Amino acid sequence: MKNNFIVVNFFRVTDPYSGGSEVSFNFFENIPSKNKQLFQFSEIKKKHKNVQSIYINNSKISKILNIYKLSNKIKKFCENKKKITIIIEGASWVGYSFLLYKFLKKDLSRAKFIYHSQNIEYFLRKYRSNFLITAITKFFEKYIAKNFDIFTCGSEIEKKKLKKLYNVNAKILYHGVRLPKNILTLKPIKKKYNYIFFCGNINYFPNYDALEILVKIIMPKLIKHKSNLKLIVTGNKLIPFKEKFLVNVGFVSKTFFFKYLKGASLFVNPIKINFGVQTKTLHALITGKTIISTNQGLKGIKINSKIKNVYVANHNSGFSKQILKNINSRKINIDARNYYSKIYTLDKVVLDFFKKNKLI
Repeated sequence: MKNNFIVVNFFRVTDPYSGGSEVSFNFFENIPSKNKQLFQFSEIKKKHKNVQSIYINNSKISKILNIYKLSNKIKKFCENKKKITIIIEGASWVGYSFLLYKFLKKDLSRAKFIYHSQNIEYFLRKYRSNFLITAITKFFEKYIAKNFDIFTCGSEIEKKKLKKLYNVNAKILYHGVRLPKNILTLKPIKKKYNYIFFCGNINYFPNYDALEILVKIIMPKLIKHKSNLKLIVTGNKLIPFKEKFLVNVGFVSKTFFFKYLKGASLFVNPIKINFGVQTKTLHALITGKTIISTNQGLKGIKINSKIKNVYVANHNSGFSKQILKNINSRKINIDARNYYSKIYTLDKVVLDFFKKNKLI
């Protein structure tokens, strides 16, 4: 009997524009089955193959008011289908997932429910939200962890934390990335100046903080020694910094993203707080770039200490020194590229997970 896979997102993931949307959409694309459908809320009226969208304003109230409508759409799609697996993406507030599950479970009691977590949300809310939202989030997340057939996490570290927090045995679904087919022959973007490269949507506050550190603290130190050095940034249409050494190229296609990455002297990630595996770091690892990062930027990733392309600096002064020390490391590290590709290429990650959990 063929399994029918339904993936649900509470924000637009088609035409990915952030780490979260990229993880969710590429996961869907790599599900090893033709019997799959993606449901999403979207603010853009655009059709995609195997995608059903409910067009709403991108606000919390709009999402809550339309979850019942979303559930009806899913139930209609499930009519006359005997084997169903519903995968709810955990890149949005867990309360949406809780409500949707309540609307679906009664009528789709035979369906298998999987929660695809991108982080442990309780820790994120604990850091940024008030006591009430944090407590509600913990209740919802625990309920889902206890009641879904499979609750995933992105690393061994998160698995241990979830066991301690909710007493559940989460299944590890490693984060992975999807590379262009021509990645090996893709020509790097070269400039008259050397540049270091950072990416990330600054609406996610750890990315904003990391970019601010680069612009206000690290780059001013670097240009005292390397006056022609630039910082190139992608992932945002506008950023609130105007320094001369800063080049914001905005949202770019994946092809141009990898061209900039390959052409950079270094990939840098001075992130101080992190609640899940950083997709940007995986991109750099699989490409074989030399990386300067904090421990937080490498959180949950299996770093091979025998391959010398990753350098850790947790303090701003040390971070600047590591950049200066390794500034001429533009060349791709073949050993790093080969090693990390075997672990974090998304099609392999998804296939292994589906086979291990007998979903196909």
